Amino acid sequence: MLARVVIFLLLTTLLASCGSAPASIPTATPVVATTAPQTLRQVTLAMSYIPNVQFAPYYVAAAKGYFAEEGLEVLFDYNFETDVLQRAATWPTSGIAFATASGTSTLLARQQGIPVKTVMTLYQKFPIAFFAKQAVGLKSIDDLRGKTVGISGNFGESLYGLLAVRYAGKLDETAFTVQEIGFTQAQAVLEDKVEVAIGYAMNEPVLLRQQGEQIDLLRVADIYNLAANGIVVSERLIAEEPALVRGFVRAALRGLQDTLSNPDEAFELSLGFIPEAKLGKPELQRQVLQESLDYWRNELTDREGLGFTDVKLWMRSEQFMRDAGLLAGPVAADEAFTNEFVR
Repeated sequence: MLARVVIFLLLTTLLASCGSAPASIPTATPVVATTAPQTLRQVTLAMSYIPNVQFAPYYVAAAKGYFAEEGLEVLFDYNFETDVLQRAATWPTSGIAFATASGTSTLLARQQGIPVKTVMTLYQKFPIAFFAKQAVGLKSIDDLRGKTVGISGNFGESLYGLLAVRYAGKLDETAFTVQEIGFTQAQAVLEDKVEVAIGYAMNEPVLLRQQGEQIDLLRVADIYNLAANGIVVSERLIAEEPALVRGFVRAALRGLQDTLSNPDEAFELSLGFIPEAKLGKPELQRQVLQESLDYWRNELTDREGLGFTDVKLWMRSEQFMRDAGLLAGPVAADEAFTNEFVR
């Protein structure tokens, strides 16, 4: 059972986006599709990260007019905040109708009495992974034994992934050493400061490969998959304006399908919403998008459709979170999401 202080940190940290911490947080007004007529209804999508290709499906939906066809003009709100679920829960007062957040964060929020639900799952596979230089020999859970694993901090999805691997492998805290290294995972592995690091599979490992390193990857989703990122809204919004939720999700799913079908087009469209990509290395960002695609679909979505939420996965996630001390008591996993808007 984790110490109470760790539980407190987890309950107050509802980060749900992928990626490393940015050097600075943009303060510019949100980017919106310029072709949308003024008669469209403005709604805000709160993201707890900077503009990034991980949001490509939403950018595509905006750029290709899918939101506009639903009568919506979507404002993208980037504040790198930890309270996106609280803000969504207090709609309409907060002005935040939609938020991006993980299933694990949604379960934590509901235990705190925050009335939110996932209405569309984007990441079907938990995006966290352990990674190391090939010389380390990271092929299975057992290869973590005796190693030093670098983690950005004891919070968020990276910590959940680490605990899930321990849980699945029945590894206690002495099996391997965990070292907090801030958001320097790629550099720490590159410079051999740690043998293994944990982070988002489509970020740091891609950066290391771009620098010529051969990397072994141990994906948490292949060991113990967890409920991951999607679109979350308040129960009040579902009850009072289901047509708004349905329209947003329908447009977002069209953007997701187009992104999967034509990632080159999706990347080019996304650049219009990500000025940072033009200033850095677009080829790296293009590879980040390519690596993300596999996490947005699986056998379930082939059968049930994109955006579908798996009740069995959420129940397994809730069980793990209780056993690991992340949840203080039971949470009804089947009430924390709905598939009514993706069908």
